Amino acid sequence: MCRGIVGFVAVMCAAATERTEASGGDELEEEMEEVERAMRDVMSRNSGEQTFERRESLRGVDGVEPCAFEVSSLWKVSESDTKRDSTEWGTFVDPVNGEAVRNALVYAKKDFGAKSIVDLGKPEDVQVAKALGLDELDDSYRRADLLGAAKRVEKDSGRIFYDWELVASPPPKSCPSAVGCLYPEHIYLISATIVDGTLYVLSIDATPAQWRTTGNSVKRIRNSFIVGTS
Repeated sequence: MCRGIVGFVAVMCAAATERTEASGGDELEEEMEEVERAMRDVMSRNSGEQTFERRESLRGVDGVEPCAFEVSSLWKVSESDTKRDSTEWGTFVDPVNGEAVRNALVYAKKDFGAKSIVDLGKPEDVQVAKALGLDELDDSYRRADLLGAAKRVEKDSGRIFYDWELVASPPPKSCPSAVGCLYPEHIYLISATIVDGTLYVLSIDATPAQWRTTGNSVKRIRNSFIVGTS
C-alpha cells in the first residue's frame, strides 16, 4: 500500500513541476498545494491500522446458518446477490493492484449425508469438484487440478474446515494447441465445512494474473470463512 501511495505522490509532483516550470513561483506554489491536498486525502484514507470487514451470506435463508468472510476495508467489493441456498459476489478490487477476484460464491447443500467434513477423508485425498458438487455449477471445476490442501480449525467454534487451491485449464476446444491448454484459466480458492448435516462452501475465482499479485490477500479471505454468525 505504501508503495502505491508513494508512487501516486511522485506522479502528482512530477506533473505539477512539468506544468509550472516556466509559469512562475505563484502558480508553482498553487500546484504544490494541490498535490499536498491530494496526498493528505490519500493518506487519511489509507493510513493507520488496516481493518477487515465481514461480508455475510445466506442470512435469512430457511434451514441454513448465515456464513461470513472478511475483506480488507480498503478493497471495493461488488454487491452480493442471494438466491435460494447461495450468495454470489462479482469483482473484488484492490486500490493498488486493481481487480483481485472476479467472482466469489457461498452455497449450502442440505442433507449432505455426512456429519463432519473429515468424513470425506484427508483434504488432499478429496475429489473436490465431485465431493462438493462444484462440477454441477461450472464445468471448469471438472478440469481443475489440486494445487494445495489443508485442514483448518475455526478458533471460536472449533469447527473443522477443509481449504483447497485448484488450478483449472481452459477447455481443450478453446486451446490453439495441446501446449496452450497447460496454461490455467482459473485459480479457485475453496473452503468447506459440514454443520448439522449441511455442507457449506466458499469458492473464490481468480485469474492467474490476479493470483500472482494478490494471492496472499485472497488466501486470507478464504481462510476467514466461518459458518454461524451472531
